[in-house]
Amino acid sequence: MYFMFMKIIDVNYKDDIFLALESVEITKASYIEARNLEKSLTDDLPLFKGFFTTDEEKEKQVIIVTALVERTEQIDEFVSILEASGLNVREEEIFRLALMPVTMTFDPTKD
Repeated sequence: MYFMFMKIIDVNYKDDIFLALESVEITKASYIEARNLEKSLTDDLPLFKGFFTTDEEKEKQVIIVTALVERTEQIDEFVSILEASGLNVREEEIFRLALMPVTMTFDPTKD
C-alpha cells in the first residue's frame, strides 16, 4: 500500500483528474484547496481578502489530493487514462504526484 500526494497545478483539469482517479478505483481520496507558494511569494500577500477571487488569484490556486493506493499500477493506469483523454501530462505542468510506502494503516471500515 502507498500514500499518494498529488498537487494539481492547473485546476482547470480538476474534474478530469478526479474522474481518472475514480476509474482506477482510487475512491477514498481527500482534497484541499491551497495556494501555490511559488507564485504567491513573488507578490505581496494581502492580509485581508475579499470574497471574490480575481483571475490572478485563481492562477495561484492549487489542489492537494491525498489517498491510499493499493498498487503502483493504478497510477500508471491513471496517467494512461488522462493521456487517452487528450491531456499532455508528460509535457504540460498539470499535476505532480508522489507515492510513499505505507508501513501501517488503521481503517475500521475495511474488512
